[in-house]
Amino acid sequence: MKIYISLEAPFEWVRIKGQKVDAFGEVASPEEYPLGDEEVEVIGVVPGEWVTTHQVLLPAKTRKQFSAALPYALEESISEDVENMHFVFPVWKPGESCNVSVVARSKMLEWQAVANEHRIPIQQLIPDHVLVPFHDAAECSVALSEEQILAHHQDGYGVNLDESLLEVWLMDVPINSTIAVNDEALTESLIRDYPDRDFRHWPFGSKMAHWLEYQTDTALDLWGDQYKPKVTKISKQTFLLPAAMILLALGLKVGYDTFRYLSLHNEIANINTESQSILKETFPTLDKVQTGQERDVMEKALSRLGGPDRSKSMHSALAEVSRVALRQRVSLSNIVYRNNELVITCLLNNFSQVDTLTKQFNARSSLDASLQSSSSEDGQVIASYSIKQNDNVPSAADLQEPIIEEPIAAAPVRTEPRPSRPAANVVREPQPVIEQVENVVEEEDDEYTENLEDPSLFRDEDGRPTIDVGR
Repeated sequence: MKIYISLEAPFEWVRIKGQKVDAFGEVASPEEYPLGDEEVEVIGVVPGEWVTTHQVLLPAKTRKQFSAALPYALEESISEDVENMHFVFPVWKPGESCNVSVVARSKMLEWQAVANEHRIPIQQLIPDHVLVPFHDAAECSVALSEEQILAHHQDGYGVNLDESLLEVWLMDVPINSTIAVNDEALTESLIRDYPDRDFRHWPFGSKMAHWLEYQTDTALDLWGDQYKPKVTKISKQTFLLPAAMILLALGLKVGYDTFRYLSLHNEIANINTESQSILKETFPTLDKVQTGQERDVMEKALSRLGGPDRSKSMHSALAEVSRVALRQRVSLSNIVYRNNELVITCLLNNFSQVDTLTKQFNARSSLDASLQSSSSEDGQVIASYSIKQNDNVPSAADLQEPIIEEPIAAAPVRTEPRPSRPAANVVREPQPVIEQVENVVEEEDDEYTENLEDPSLFRDEDGRPTIDVGR
């Protein structure tokens, strides 16, 4: 199937199916041409007034030689610079004359731009005068179309001209040639003006759709290799394969997501069932638990069974003990944490401080202290206390420092240097009590004891005693 379309206004189109005109019409712009989705050969038609035809005979042995000499041979026949012209000769034989179609390069670029802009895959480009049909009894046909005369010869020569130039054209037509004319009035006028010529009226029409009713195939193609647009027609079939692949991918994606959702839903149901079973076996009394809350409920129940965090209890207890020791100006010689209980050994100045420390420890709501033992050695009192963390959460008032007015005995004045004692397991180094407390290590079951080397009082720059605790 073929379709002929005009690249200049009026934008006519004619569709040929087989050897018959199937449909024809006129559109407002080239983008409205009904190219359709079927495989169709598109042939562009341009006004023949932009194309001139010349019969040329050159002594060239090859087509390449003929092409190189052609511009110079037609230089005097063309009013414009031959460098700006495009030459087409579809049929050439050595030693014979051939028809050469000449058109300006600017017009070729213009028609090429129309095809590219509207994405029209034009395979062949021809002037409109080559569509004028031939009569078997005539050597030449003349068509009057929109006040312009189109002449087409059997030998391939064609031209578009005004009626005023008809006499000039007839000078190149042999006197004995029969000329077929489509318009009856024009035929009578030519017979009257040129009685020695053979003009005959043949009503083959004045439109492209009329001319294509006859056999009008031609080998002429103005495109050549240089100007032919490389445009592929976009049809709905072009998108079928990508669209099918996209739909297939979407189908697979939806199927996979559905399968994954159902699988996860089944796994969640199995996990909930197993969690309910474990919860009933472990905590039979917890029988009113919403589905999906089993894990949270078991975590809370297990945390209650495990009791408070012992590491936090130890640090809190040590912090409270260190505050009391700092206020009473006593030294801690030994610290042991085991079985959720803190055992400390203090070096006191006198026995009166034993009860004072017990009261100070118990005055803090977070501590439960009891005296384990007390003794005297080298003029110092050694007391051991067992301290536990209360379960009750202290209030804001409990966090304030309690002040208990108790008499504090002055430290005895030594007149002689203190005798040296064996070194302890940890080297003594004075530092703040809070920093030392953070370095105490909790032991689960085994006793972890740290002794001080020569626990004693230290004094700061103002001469006040400070606490020395070993790690």
